[in-house]
Amino acid sequence: MKRKNNNHLTAMRAYRLSPTLAHSLYITARSLDLNESEFVRMALDRIRQN
Repeated sequence: MKRKNNNHLTAMRAYRLSPTLAHSLYITARSLDLNESEFVRMALDRIRQN
C-alpha cells in the first residue's frame, strides 16, 4: 500500500509547529493555491513591512 504524502506533517517538522497550527497553515496555504514555504515567506514579508 502506498503511503499518502501528508504535507501538513512535513510543515510541522520543518517549522516545529504544533499539529493544529501546522494543519491550519497547510489549509490556509492550500486555499491561496500556495505551498507552505511560499505562504510562510509571504507572511514574514508582510510582518517585516509593518
